[in-house]
Amino acid sequence: MTGKSPITQRTARHGSHKLCKFDLSDLEWTNMIPECPTYHPSEHEFEHPLVYLQKIAHEASKYGICKIVSPIAASNPAAFVLMKEKKNFKFETNVQPLRLSKWNEKDIITFSMRGRKYTYHDFEVLANKAFFSRFHSSRDLPSSYVEKEFWHEMAQGEKGTVEYGVNVEGSAFSCDPNDRLGTSKWNLKNFSQLPQSLIRLVDREIPGITDPMLYIGMLFSMFAWHVEDHYLYSINYHHSGANKTWYGVPGYAASQFEKTVLQHVYCNKIITKHGEDGAFKFLAQKTTMFPPNVMLQHDVAVYKAVQKPGEFIITFPRAYHAGFSHVNFANGDWFPLGAAASRRYTHLKMMPLIPYEELLCKEAMLVFKSSRVRSSKNKPEDTTSYQAIMLPFMHLMQSYKTSLLRLNSSRKLHSSSNTTGSQICSLCYRDCYVAYLLCKYCFSHPICLFHDIAPQTCLCGRDYTIFKRNDIFALEEAAKSFQQGKECVDKFSLSSIFSCNINDCIKVPEREKSVRGTSFLGVASKPKTKVADSTKHSDERNKSTTKHWRNNGLPSVRGAERPGIIYNLRKRKSKLI
Repeated sequence: MTGKSPITQRTARHGSHKLCKFDLSDLEWTNMIPECPTYHPSEHEFEHPLVYLQKIAHEASKYGICKIVSPIAASNPAAFVLMKEKKNFKFETNVQPLRLSKWNEKDIITFSMRGRKYTYHDFEVLANKAFFSRFHSSRDLPSSYVEKEFWHEMAQGEKGTVEYGVNVEGSAFSCDPNDRLGTSKWNLKNFSQLPQSLIRLVDREIPGITDPMLYIGMLFSMFAWHVEDHYLYSINYHHSGANKTWYGVPGYAASQFEKTVLQHVYCNKIITKHGEDGAFKFLAQKTTMFPPNVMLQHDVAVYKAVQKPGEFIITFPRAYHAGFSHVNFANGDWFPLGAAASRRYTHLKMMPLIPYEELLCKEAMLVFKSSRVRSSKNKPEDTTSYQAIMLPFMHLMQSYKTSLLRLNSSRKLHSSSNTTGSQICSLCYRDCYVAYLLCKYCFSHPICLFHDIAPQTCLCGRDYTIFKRNDIFALEEAAKSFQQGKECVDKFSLSSIFSCNINDCIKVPEREKSVRGTSFLGVASKPKTKVADSTKHSDERNKSTTKHWRNNGLPSVRGAERPGIIYNLRKRKSKLI
């Protein structure tokens, strides 16, 4: 929400009939939401972003979001960058309804209506006019006052709209070599490639994850409640304009948040999945906006941040938030949550945006190689990041061993080396890096090794082949090394298992079920739902969703479609700078 007339740039992944569901007759609850912590790093601390973020993460993550005040300023303002450095800069807006939805089958809000194309100057004129017509003033207003006005309008509004420039490619960080912020490591254009960032291992461009995006807003521009894809971190920088109001729910309260939304926001008739998964899948569409007092009323932790120009907002893994947009990153300690997100995506048959398994294996190999050359005094075994990488990797390799052994007890299949990257399972959309089943003739319809039932042959009529990484020996060696000093399985002999039969097919981790008492991919939790995987292949579905990554990398930005969800990465509200 905006508290003064200039338009806002961020770089960064109703009517009275509503009162029966969202009681906003008394807006004093806005004063009851505690603020998240604010950090003021020194210039020395500011030199290493991910090191600093890891330093504050233990405390700050308890709030879901935090604010960081930059000790250095940009020499060139965003307006200069967008009008002078970027020649012929124009962007298209989305039109957002300024009201609350009933969230039943007759009233579901979307943010898909397209607006006009604007130059930066033209949109600035529009934003100033909108502010003045509402407040009859061009001066700054208290953020608390604007916050109340926003929720009052959302409760009473019927036909009002605002425009929001979303998912605009690029950023407003200056390219000037004399601009201190632009040349710093906090320039979000370079953030994903920092040495400690796991996203640097993604060798494909994914807008909003590997590359930042720009959002340009006006008074009451908003984005809905959501959690970042794959439970990633996100970072947002506020270049200029009015203050922004953020709300955040800590990751530890995510399940409670989903239950509350399911019970007190959504009508059951619009939910296609039962329980928290139903809420998660609907929230993933990023169209659900409701007042945070719903969380207060049901004892769900919620915090607030008022972001001023020159400040960063960090959202932590699995922290639901609403406000204004951002870019993603991940530290080593993200892997356990990444594993949980991967399981959930698979359970709901949602297309992944990043290849979790590939990132885990690549980072594990880097840790393994570095640990062999370190002195005994500097071994990484005691670090949180090391444990967060090692345990999911060990469980991943054990899961593959178990699956291949079960395949081996049935009809023999040919084996082949895989020299490419990850594949997407045509049944559950799981990303597969270590091994998978694939027809070596048509190279279509890959299948992961973690299904109770799977077809024996490809649609073309030929038997499947087991494709394994050509560096599987190195992966085994790393897994064995990580096991030393721990109670674990005897040997990893994946590379020697070449004859497998698919008839006995794999009764491995039921998504959240464990191998030897530990949950799949190393995150401990009780098994919830066994996923029944169909043995039938749908030609139509596979044509649109199972294009493998052999030639094209990750699913196309324009073609990454999740079943039941209109899914286009360039239209995602959460991916930006």
